[in-house]
Amino acid sequence: MHLLSRTACAVLGLLTASTAAQADPPALHDFTLDNGLRVLVREDHRAPVVTSQLWLKVGSSHERPGQSGLSHLLEHLVFLGSQKTDSGQFSEILERLGADENAFTSRDLTVYHQTLPREHLEVALELTADLLNGASLSDATFAREINVVKAERRERVQPGVPALHEQLMAMAHPMSSYRTPVIGWEADLERVTNQEVNDWYRTWYAPNNAILVIVGDVTRDSVEAMVRTHFSLLPARPLPTVKTPLELDAPGLRRLTRVDEHSTPMLYMAFNVPGYGSGLGARDINALFLAQSLLAQGKSARLRSSPAYEQGLLEAAQVNYDPFVRGDALFILEATVNASNPQPLATLEATLWHALQALKDNPPSDAELQRAKVQLSATAVYNLDTLEDQAKDIGLRLGHGLPMIELAAEQAAIHAITAADVQRVASTYFTRERLSTAYLLAKEADHD
Repeated sequence: MHLLSRTACAVLGLLTASTAAQADPPALHDFTLDNGLRVLVREDHRAPVVTSQLWLKVGSSHERPGQSGLSHLLEHLVFLGSQKTDSGQFSEILERLGADENAFTSRDLTVYHQTLPREHLEVALELTADLLNGASLSDATFAREINVVKAERRERVQPGVPALHEQLMAMAHPMSSYRTPVIGWEADLERVTNQEVNDWYRTWYAPNNAILVIVGDVTRDSVEAMVRTHFSLLPARPLPTVKTPLELDAPGLRRLTRVDEHSTPMLYMAFNVPGYGSGLGARDINALFLAQSLLAQGKSARLRSSPAYEQGLLEAAQVNYDPFVRGDALFILEATVNASNPQPLATLEATLWHALQALKDNPPSDAELQRAKVQLSATAVYNLDTLEDQAKDIGLRLGHGLPMIELAAEQAAIHAITAADVQRVASTYFTRERLSTAYLLAKEADHD
C-alpha cells in the first residue's frame, strides 16, 4: 500500500473541493408529444452550434435467436433512400451545411446524431423525422448493403483479439441476450431477408420508442416549434414486450482458449456484476466504479504498481466496467504479456487474482479511496464539457430507463462510498462462480 505525502493529500483535497464546486449544467427542458416522442432540450450558448441526437430503444439485445444483426443492418439501410431523399442524400445535405453526422448501434440502443450550425437545425430535424418514418428499404438497396455489412463483419471480427472478445461476450452471458454481437452472427447475416428488415423497422422505429435530445445554442420554445412541425404527425405504434437481460447470480466458472500466431498473448477475466438495469440500486455500482479506478486508473493504481509490472511480466493491464445497460453488466480485467519477457498466461491470471484478493482482504486506505473518488468526479465533469457529451449523457440515461440526476447529487453518491463498500463488492462479485476467463495464445505451447 502506497502512502501519500501531506502535500499530495492536500492537492487531493483541493481537487475534491474544486470538482464538487463545479456547477451543474444548464436546466434540462423535458416535454413529450402526443405520439409518445420524448424531447429533451438543454440551452448552451457558448457557441452558435447545436447537437441533435435521436435515441431509439432497440439494439442487438432485442433480437431473437436467428435474427442477430438486424438493428445494425437497419442502421445502414435507413440512410439509403426515403420519402424525401435518394440514397446517400441524408448525409450529403447535412455535410454541405457543415454538419458532423453519424450513427451507431449498441446492445440496447440505435442512435442517429448530428452537430451543426444552429441555423440549420430544422433541416436536420426534418431529415431525422423522415428517417424515423419514411425509409424506403428497397430490395435493391438491401441486396447491395448486406454485402457491405458482411464485409464489415469480416473486417471487424478478425482472428485474434476481436474473435476472442466476441466469443467471451457469448460465454459470459449464458442466459441473457447480451450474448448477441451487435454486428450479428455470420450465419444469420447469410440468411437474413429484406422482409425481416422491413418488419424490424415497422416494429421498433416509432416516436413512442424514441428520445430526441437537443443541446446547444437554441431556446426551448424554438426547438419545440420545430419538433412539433416535423414529428407530431408521425404515428405511434404498439411496441413488443421487452425482457430485461439478467444473468444467474453465479453461472459458474467458464473458460475458453483461442490460438492466433500473429497475436501477442493476452487474457480476459470477466465477472458477472450488476448494471443500472439490474434493479439493485446505485451503491454497488458506484463501489464497482471505485474498484475499477483503484485497480487500473493512474500510475499509482494497484495493477500498475504491482510486482508483475515492476518485474516486467505485464505489458499492459486495464479494467473495463460499463453499467449503462438495461440489465446485468460485466467487470472485465484485461492483461497483455510483455513480449520481451513472456510468461504463461496462468501466471498473469494469478497476478490479477492476487490484486482482486487484496481488495477483499485489505480495504483501500483513506488516501487511496480519496484519490479514486477525485478521479471519478473529475471524469464526470470533463464528460459534460462538449455538446455531444452532454447529449450522450442524457440519451444514455433515459435510453436505459434511468432517471436524470444532478451532477452534484451524482458526485455526492460517489463520495458516500466507503472502503467497506469496496471490500464488500469485491468479495461479493469477484468470485470464480461469476468468472469467464479467455486466453489468447500465440501457439499451443503458450498454454500451461
